[in-house]
Amino acid sequence: MTPTTVNGPQGPLVAFHTSSGKAKDLPLVFLHADPGRATQWKSVMTLMAKTHDMTAFDFRGSGASAPPADDDFSYEGRAADIAAVVDAFELKRFVIAAHSAGAAVALTYAAANGGRVAGIVMVDPVTDPRAMPAEVLDGLVRNMTGPNSAQVFKTYVESIAGPNPAVRQQVIADAQTHDATGRAGMAKALGTWNPDLSLKAFKGPIFILSTPATDNAGALYRLRPDIPHEIVPADGHWIQMDQPAVVQKAIQKFISKLD
Repeated sequence: MTPTTVNGPQGPLVAFHTSSGKAKDLPLVFLHADPGRATQWKSVMTLMAKTHDMTAFDFRGSGASAPPADDDFSYEGRAADIAAVVDAFELKRFVIAAHSAGAAVALTYAAANGGRVAGIVMVDPVTDPRAMPAEVLDGLVRNMTGPNSAQVFKTYVESIAGPNPAVRQQVIADAQTHDATGRAGMAKALGTWNPDLSLKAFKGPIFILSTPATDNAGALYRLRPDIPHEIVPADGHWIQMDQPAVVQKAIQKFISKLD
């Protein structure tokens, strides 16, 4: 994956764009989790390289992308990053594959740009924070803004990374690219998110791959029962790294059913 720099609304964004030259299906845009970066999609992108044009990028303050000049890590702010990247590569209409909090950013972008988003595949997306006990949610935001946020963040990532040692090593290392401002900003973005608004605004098709850990009362398919979903037997949150073929097949199946 060869990096390209895109001028984002709050600073340079590092992106990866591949063109098969033979692609007949819609292009794909991949979005990573909060403790992540674009290369976490590498295995899936490799499997789809011959059939799709693909774009992935590091969100502001993640991976190799610059932190936002105004410290804005909101989902709306990061949706503006999507806009900059898809415009830079002249993507008119595309499918988004989004992991974890990337799904919240995808929904935020799609709610305002539904004509360009043909559909969204969500891989173990964040759940509705309103379903969390208030003390748990408040504690999360407080811990991510406190002096021990780096250790709290690392411990959290380790707890959901799963048993695969290679995956654990990569996601823990990727989490270290986030500074204190980014950790606090991402926690606040989740804590104030109301998924109802975007789910109602975006009328396009959605498919969700979840793990047993996120199959709970806050799952997005509980808010909109018309959203098809599948529970993947997995011990880790990064399904696209643990089971790339499963995710690739799900994306391809989803695309095949689009008009």
